[in-house]
Amino acid sequence: MSKEKYYISLKVVLVLSLFVLLLAGSCAEEPKSTSNGPAEQKVLAEFEIAKGGDPILLPVRFKDKEYLFFLDTGSSHTAFDTSLKHELGDAKRIERMITLGNPITAEVFDAPEAFLGPLNLQDCGEVTCIDLKMLSLVVGKKISGFIGMNFLKEYAVQIDFDKGTLLLFQPAEGQHSYWELAINYGSLGWPRITGHILDGTKVDFVIDTGCNTTGSLDSKIFEEILSKKEIKTSEALSATASGIVRSREARIGNLSIGSFEYEDLIFGEGNWSYLGLSFLSRHIVTFDFPNSRIYLKKGKEFKKVDEKDMSGLHLLRISNKTVVYSVDEGSPAQKAGIRANDVILKIDDKDANTYDMWELRRLLMSGDRRKIMMIIKHGDDVKEVSFLLKKKI
Repeated sequence: MSKEKYYISLKVVLVLSLFVLLLAGSCAEEPKSTSNGPAEQKVLAEFEIAKGGDPILLPVRFKDKEYLFFLDTGSSHTAFDTSLKHELGDAKRIERMITLGNPITAEVFDAPEAFLGPLNLQDCGEVTCIDLKMLSLVVGKKISGFIGMNFLKEYAVQIDFDKGTLLLFQPAEGQHSYWELAINYGSLGWPRITGHILDGTKVDFVIDTGCNTTGSLDSKIFEEILSKKEIKTSEALSATASGIVRSREARIGNLSIGSFEYEDLIFGEGNWSYLGLSFLSRHIVTFDFPNSRIYLKKGKEFKKVDEKDMSGLHLLRISNKTVVYSVDEGSPAQKAGIRANDVILKIDDKDANTYDMWELRRLLMSGDRRKIMMIIKHGDDVKEVSFLLKKKI
């Protein structure tokens, strides 16, 4: 079998322009009808997720235990963390995977019996196994895998970012009241839609629920934009399956997807173009994967202002401590004396560890010149610092 079939993309951006999940997953006991799909459907599973564009984590039952898995339409395959490798049996082979960073290799296994609600992940045929430790530190929760397209392709998936619900149902032919757009899977099996930026430049975007930013433009398109227009860029830091990656990002004047128009969105520079959760969260989204359609309806956050981190801090949650991974050169946090490996104890008189990691990141992009006060521990020294947030883009 050709190795070209096996690809993984995984990205959680450390530039803190994200939103995070408040997970309370539960599957429906009995299938029920919904009028929100492409046609009247029976819901196979229902989950509660955070409202907004936070990472979508879903409960997977495996070996009588429950684990958190990402919903990742940007991955061709479902994957398990290496901490569960001993439960997967013998590896079938090793495959080369492409990521948003450098290519990696990963072992491929027969898919085990594991359940997303009543649905068996074994139906996807094969899974890969990769190290998701850094992803867990970024999110602040133990992440045990992600659910990719080799499972999702058989279902329709609706994400209502306003209500905070995710539904999986069996698709059927039919009309829909939402705006409809064709999906092109291409040779890699990733769902793609076509959009236009700036002066009408055509872009084929991967729809990637595993990425929490608004999106990315492939390097060639990104460079073309910079050569035509004077646009300010800043540096972004991303955690990928192959490690930490630095790249540029810029605020793009306009994007059109079908009849929808968007202004001043922030895109990174990457190996390919994609639209992530921060973009999708502007809508109520229904993916009808078997019928190659996506349906969009404007949500409450359709016109939200796209913002990124304004502090310069890149944070991890390590052993229940909020730890500084790195600090941007010349940023407000660096000027305040915060350094890599410092432990943040308090933020505005609140225990730092009581913040959800994306709640904390939202705070650090909450407004130009907003004052932030912190108590930090540097080695054995504890001190209070303060700084004003500063908009970069």
